[in-house]
Amino acid sequence: MRKKIAIQGIKGSNHYKALTELFNEAEVEALECNTFQELVNAVVTGKCEKAVMAIENSIAGSILPNYRLILDHHLQITAEHYLNISHNLVALPGQGLADLVQVKSHQMALHQCSNFFSNHLHINLIEDVDTALPAKIIAEHQLMGVGALVPKGSAELFQLATLAEDVQNNSLNETRFVVVQKQANASLEVNKATIQFEMAHESGSLAKVLNTMSAHHLNLSKIQSIPIPYDIWRYAFIVDVSFSKAIQFQNAFSELSKISINPTCVGQYKSGKS
Repeated sequence: MRKKIAIQGIKGSNHYKALTELFNEAEVEALECNTFQELVNAVVTGKCEKAVMAIENSIAGSILPNYRLILDHHLQITAEHYLNISHNLVALPGQGLADLVQVKSHQMALHQCSNFFSNHLHINLIEDVDTALPAKIIAEHQLMGVGALVPKGSAELFQLATLAEDVQNNSLNETRFVVVQKQANASLEVNKATIQFEMAHESGSLAKVLNTMSAHHLNLSKIQSIPIPYDIWRYAFIVDVSFSKAIQFQNAFSELSKISINPTCVGQYKSGKS
């Protein structure tokens, strides 16, 4: 029996593509969710053990609501994967760009292809919940004059024609996906961790944390502030660090627990970058 893993979107979406690159497609089944809240609920309620969730994009930055969902539901990041993002414009066969009246896709995909559509102002751009769902609807209802932005390779799933390839503004475009679950990994191969902590409003408090990381040879690859709910204008920090030995992180986190407020290890996992 194949294991269910939750994704946001449907087969053919970037989340599905990330799922198939992370796991053996023959061993897993995508549990398709309309929203990230639904995705997290699937893990929390036990509908599935794991979920694949987008967490940041190399151009657009962090997806803070998704970090908030992970933190609020006490989930653990157990793996990460970087997916190169490429968008193709697809529609029913027999049409050209001049025939399109509207193009539908996820708002992020539309944003990342803005330069292309600035040269085709006759096309009305419409946001949808997913990159693949509009393509599926076009195929099912045989909608003429409607296009969709989909990940490369998805046109074939819906028997659609590709009108333009790689229409994204920047070819150096990656989205980082994480695997989240309720329990931490028992893997000994971890070399990266995500932590969250708060700081007192005191001069040099953040510097102490950064110096501690440096002293234990942790490489700080990301630091992100995130609002603390119900505590107006106060922020926590989310930090990604990499290390060569797990003991380095363990010792550093032990010291961080003494100089920060509410420190939490959000996950230890193997880096998705070789």
